[in-house]
Amino acid sequence: MLEFKLNQEKDSFIINFVVPVDKDSCNHKEFKLFSEIFIDKYKCTFDYENDHITAISGKLEFLVDIADQWLTKKEAAVQKLIIDELLTKNFIQKEGLQVNFHQNPFDNSFRYWNFILNQGSFLRYFYNRVNWFIAPKYNIVTPFPLHVDIESSSTCNMNCPMCYRDQLKETGQMDYGLFKKIVDECADNNVFSIRLSWRGETLTHPKITDMIAYACNKITNVSFLTNAFYIDDRIAECCIDNKVSYLAISFDGIGNVYESIRHPAKFKENYNRIANLKRKRDEKKSDYPQIRLCTIWPAIKMDPKQYTRTMKSVSDYIVCNPYINFKGPMVIKPDFICQYPWERIVIAFNGKAQCCTGWNADDIILENVTEKSIVEMWNSDHMTEVRNLHKQGNRMSLNSCANCRHGSKGDPDINIWDILKRQY
Repeated sequence: MLEFKLNQEKDSFIINFVVPVDKDSCNHKEFKLFSEIFIDKYKCTFDYENDHITAISGKLEFLVDIADQWLTKKEAAVQKLIIDELLTKNFIQKEGLQVNFHQNPFDNSFRYWNFILNQGSFLRYFYNRVNWFIAPKYNIVTPFPLHVDIESSSTCNMNCPMCYRDQLKETGQMDYGLFKKIVDECADNNVFSIRLSWRGETLTHPKITDMIAYACNKITNVSFLTNAFYIDDRIAECCIDNKVSYLAISFDGIGNVYESIRHPAKFKENYNRIANLKRKRDEKKSDYPQIRLCTIWPAIKMDPKQYTRTMKSVSDYIVCNPYINFKGPMVIKPDFICQYPWERIVIAFNGKAQCCTGWNADDIILENVTEKSIVEMWNSDHMTEVRNLHKQGNRMSLNSCANCRHGSKGDPDINIWDILKRQY
């Protein structure tokens, strides 16, 4: 969403919006409130290009003052801690670090911003994204993770050719009591967002509607990944009524390409499941959940515009990710530094926690949440060591990181039919 730049001499900041804010989105109630606070009251400055807002700048102290007035006491205290560190420390930029390098804007700016703004709580989201960038870039460790992934289930009804699930040593579903324990700790520490998924299909959990209701009652921003196969009326109404922030729906290609990848799903049937969810949401005049579709690039590169034309009406926003080959040879990025150890904790169905979404981790597994709290693991010696190794450019000494596909170069030119040779 944004890039944060620090001017220590002037004690000021500039925040560049990766996707400029279009004129219509500026009139959204969430962004208007944001503008009233930052521009009208604190005299920050917007930069414009072709009627789009490209950046905002102002004094660092304003970020603390605004947090004191508009965030919770715990959140404001965290913001003060971060700004104090920015003002007092000397920072060496980590050249191999590119925050959110793997996310490719694909949709237009209006749909991008409305997807974000319609989730509500934009001011909290803005601070969360500022910290999402600052923490890894300036090596600042917040008291609690900025985001927590909770793997409700690692089981799945599909075996997609680009997925690593067939290589998992164990799969299962999270105990509901353990799930509540994790959510409670996240709520007690004012975490902004949680995701109820990781390596599997979220909706395969038999108690998923209870989990959704419990999480949404405690956490501001709740989302999950799904392949949409199980989105029936019951699931749709659960997500709408409990105000799930958004669903990230994996929908690779259309027609025969989609069905070849997403067996046993049929294109039209799954399309109609998403359409039914959006129709029910709109009938209730609700913004929740927002619907984000995600496809891998090889599945649509023959005609990206056709994919957009076909899927636009059943979605609020569309993203496109590069293909990651989880079985083939890797070309390592030698100077790569991962952002995740400063941003998130990922908890598997069995309670094992780690500092990233790497599916085959071993030496970066921290502890188990049945025995240690999230905050203890986040501030543990092991976690500190992982951060230091990345910061020093020594990530290859960690087996998990040396074998991580995020630290390797992708294959943007691969053909979808070559990927499908894995079959299902």
